[in-house]
Amino acid sequence: MQLNVKNYQTSKTKDYLRKNNFLLFSISANQNSQNWLTIEQGLNKLKLGYYKVYNNNTRKILKNSIFTNLTPLINSTFFVLKPNEKSKTLTKYNLISILNSLSFTILAIKLNKKIYSLPQAKNISSLDYKKNISVM
Repeated sequence: MQLNVKNYQTSKTKDYLRKNNFLLFSISANQNSQNWLTIEQGLNKLKLGYYKVYNNNTRKILKNSIFTNLTPLINSTFFVLKPNEKSKTLTKYNLISILNSLSFTILAIKLNKKIYSLPQAKNISSLDYKKNISVM
């Protein structure tokens, strides 16, 4: 099989969604390179990994999966944020306020193969996966 860019992007997005049990789906305003450097430094301070998904590929992937309800959220610069294992002490409210200052808006949370909007995820207080499973 010949690997091209489109197949690579599609497979990387599928793997990222499949392998990670706890993800944050967010949008961000379009940024220039100078602003992006400060945003990337802020994400590293929060110990968050990020992946910028490509809209058309991601819509096709989600349309054919169990996450079809997430498809309308993907309209602008869309990011998938993954907390590192070391960031267990960071609370949800601190994270949302810091991400808002970095021009990110959290739209949904993926927890154990289910997607929750922010009002649905009001019981989640920390980013620890095991604690959140017991709450939900």
